Amino acid sequence: MSPTPTIDQYLLSTCLFIIDEFNELYRDLSKEDLKKIADERYNEMDICVRLGYPFRQMAHFTVGDMKKKTAGKVNHDIYIHSKDFKIEVKYLKNWKSSSGTNSASKSWNVYQDDFDWLSNEILEGNKGKRAFVIGWFNCVNNFSSLIQLGDGKTAGSKPLVSEQKLCYFPFLKRRSVPTYASELIYNYNSTAYSPQNVSPINNVDVDFSCLFLGSEEDAFHFAIYY
Repeated sequence: MSPTPTIDQYLLSTCLFIIDEFNELYRDLSKEDLKKIADERYNEMDICVRLGYPFRQMAHFTVGDMKKKTAGKVNHDIYIHSKDFKIEVKYLKNWKSSSGTNSASKSWNVYQDDFDWLSNEILEGNKGKRAFVIGWFNCVNNFSSLIQLGDGKTAGSKPLVSEQKLCYFPFLKRRSVPTYASELIYNYNSTAYSPQNVSPINNVDVDFSCLFLGSEEDAFHFAIYY
């Protein structure tokens, strides 16, 4: 049987076009103005639709689908039946916190569930047909402002990074040891556009790849896990 294109190959070109789209719209904005747009004008479905658009009528958006009343949400957002592709999508943004600023973010458990889903799918023989895609506007000074990477043990507003979380983001670089979550920076030169291996600390039986897409000048970034 001849080889067939894998899910990451389809997603690569799509994500690059989306980055180009947002560059055309927002490249000249300050990070402050871009963050306001990111938080107020966009949600996860906006990114899902853009990712699914090239598949045209083949794409089924599973938002709201239920397995059973007791089973909860289907653990993927886009399903391409003809290719048996399943794609889970997360869009990173902030919401109003108790202090009134746009600094609140989703619980880490939401992302851990998706990484676990991908790990289980790969273990079941679906590598090349499953992907978890994270997208976010390049509008904050540190990635940990959008996703909780602290260890949950350090007191105060400057937590140490969780090694168990950090292993999922090979495109981030330490600047010191010990490492505070807020001090992590993007490692554009070594990791952008080049697949990086991810080996979850809590699962020695599986590893998968992360493709980080974006440059310092880009308005939007993607991380594709597959």
